[in-house]
Amino acid sequence: MRTLYVTDLDGTLMRDDKTISNESVAILNRLFSQGIFLTYATARSLSSASEITKNISFNLPVIIRNGTILADPQSKKEIEISKFGEELQHIRRALSDASIPGFATAYFGSNEVKLCLAGRTNEGFQDYLQNHSADRRIHMVDTEDKLYEGETCYFTFIAPKNELQPLYERVRHIEGINCVFQQDKYRPEYWLELCPGNATKASAIQRVKQLCGCQRVIVFGDSANDISMFQMADEAYATQNAINELKEIATGIIESNNADGVAKWLEAHL
Repeated sequence: MRTLYVTDLDGTLMRDDKTISNESVAILNRLFSQGIFLTYATARSLSSASEITKNISFNLPVIIRNGTILADPQSKKEIEISKFGEELQHIRRALSDASIPGFATAYFGSNEVKLCLAGRTNEGFQDYLQNHSADRRIHMVDTEDKLYEGETCYFTFIAPKNELQPLYERVRHIEGINCVFQQDKYRPEYWLELCPGNATKASAIQRVKQLCGCQRVIVFGDSANDISMFQMADEAYATQNAINELKEIATGIIESNNADGVAKWLEAHL
């Protein structure tokens, strides 16, 4: 019976220093040479995830932006993209009086852009912009209307929890969208991410499972945005550093992200 293995990146396959260890790289590439069906599911963008995983021979479609995008890891091209429809107007109304910094991910044809409102910032968002200073997809716009140009597929907001919580409560009940509200792994701020209702890690995994003809799914994760894939998987393993909510629904607990937990589990069981 063919099994699809899916790992999260940040806090799971990646160490706290935002890298994947040489040992994990070597183990995974050895498993790829033996024919493993392995992919990853991340909240990161395609370019960011591709850079981090560039030394690993991923060949199945990878899951980007919490399930919003399926992409080819070799060509680095999108295969399928979920985009907002009529629900975008409901989101827009909910955000009309909010002043939380963030960006809208949108497509203009095949070109991906991140639209940010100029002048709307805070310490966490400024840190994000500084860390992505070379990202040519970031475009500053001068009016809120321009945040909704193109074909929007994702929203990201960054702020302290007490500032972001009211916005989360306002948008979480909008029909046709999914929300992920969790703390940044590397800073004290929280992130609120909005994507189309048909876009989750679980739904994207089902699509990859279908494409590669697998019958079973085993997943690895550590955080709130991994809950949907834990709920749909045949087996689900939380890293030692995972949140308690995930550990409670896990098949088992593996070593932490800093101890090559995913790679070591795969090596021991394959």
